This record gives sequence, C-alpha cells and structure tokens, in this order.
Amino acid sequence: MKIARRGAFLAALSLCAAVPLLAGASAPADPAGPTTDATCVLNAHGVFATAVGAGGTDLPVGDTLAMTGTVSCVDAAGAPAATGTFERTVTMPAAECTGDEHGDTATTTVHWTDRTASTFRFDRIDVVKVDGTASLVVTGAVTADSARFAGDIVNAVGTSSGTGCGTPAGETAVDSTLVVRLTH
Repeated sequence: MKIARRGAFLAALSLCAAVPLLAGASAPADPAGPTTDATCVLNAHGVFATAVGAGGTDLPVGDTLAMTGTVSCVDAAGAPAATGTFERTVTMPAAECTGDEHGDTATTTVHWTDRTASTFRFDRIDVVKVDGTASLVVTGAVTADSARFAGDIVNAVGTSSGTGCGTPAGETAVDSTLVVRLTH
C-alpha cells in the first residue's frame, strides 16, 4: 500500500507540474518572452529492448524503449491545432526500476493526419522512478525540416508507469503521458 501511495503521489506531482505549463499557454508572462505555438498531449505505449530490473535486481543498465502512440495539440487559444500518431525511440544509459535517470534522449517522429510529418528531438529526459512509476521532465526542439512547429523549443512534463519491477521477468513495457509545450 505504501508503494502504491508513493507511485500515486509521484504521478500527481508530475501532473501538478503541468499546470504552469498549461496556464502559460494562452499568453506569455513576459511580452518579450517566448510565444506558445501549441500544447500537445502524447499518449504512448512502449516496450523495452531488455527487461528492467529482471530477477528482482535494480542495477542501472543501458537500454532502449520503442514507443508508439497518439498526439493531440491545441493552439495558444485552446483551439484544436493538429492530431496524429507517432513513434519514439528512447535511449537510456542507466535504466532502472527505482532511482533517477538523467540524460535519456529520444527522437519522436509525428505523422500528422494531413499526411505531413514533424520530428521532435528530446535532448534531455530526466526521470525519477519508484517501482516502475516515473515522473518525466523533457527539453528539446522540433527539427527545422518539420512540416509543423519547425524550430520550436520543446518543454514537457509527464508520467509513465510499467509493471514487472521486482519480479523475475522485470519491467518489460510502459505506458506514458507527456504534456508538451511548443514555443518559439
């Protein structure tokens, strides 16, 4: 029960961190500051290349996570801006079931419903994880050759959760939600 409450607390804390992200979406606090182009929600399911924490051990290990999911964006006024699907490959130099992971990176290719594409580079993903439940903080950029949001800065927060930590099989898959703010 204590572990479940800790996981719920981490998830709630991560979502609370999204409030300033969303609250600032309608207008920048500083007129000379960044302009929000969109706020997007990315829901994903992913599978680890190597199970994390297999055999009940919790040693940091290099791993990759292949993810697919859906994306839905609204503009700065809250009007629908774009939807689509995506795939993401996350590179983790030190994946573990419980602990801090700093320096994870990812590339997300978004396929918009209008048949165009954008690439979101996640240059730094900070993960704080307890028994497979994690808070996520992401920074990066949209590549200049993207059909939508080209050159925008990426700031995101979210959560992920998986099962299997502390079991012989280990954690093999995760589900995640990221709230992404795109600014220029």
